[in-house]
Amino acid sequence: MAVSRFLTNSTTLVLNGELIKDFINGDVIELAFVNPLTSRVYGANRAVNITQRSDSDVATLTVRVQRYSDNDIWLNEQVNNETPVIFEGSLKEVYIKDGSESVESYEIINASITTKPTYTKNNVEGNATVEYVLEGFMRRLV
Repeated sequence: MAVSRFLTNSTTLVLNGELIKDFINGDVIELAFVNPLTSRVYGANRAVNITQRSDSDVATLTVRVQRYSDNDIWLNEQVNNETPVIFEGSLKEVYIKDGSESVESYEIINASITTKPTYTKNNVEGNATVEYVLEGFMRRLV
């Protein structure tokens, strides 16, 4: 499973209208597609049947925010909701091509937080982070 990493200083993440921005400086957001694009069934005489999987757009999105920040509190409220919260949103990264600024975008559809958040404390710099993992359909738009 390949993992794409997006620098938080050039990336915008929005979940259900909430701008997620409370990152540790220099951190990354990780996006990993968990299923293959196609399935193959082999038959006699080198026959093959190739179909596109309906779950090929399913990905995990790993986000780390500063512990006790506004984003951490909001995401934690979503975790503690009585029913699972469904997230819609976008992940957008700015890039330069031929001297012009452009945006690569991923549409986030029907995602949910899959595991309880994990906590990390950096004893050197004093940064404490909370890691949230979402899974859902993510479609790349360029």
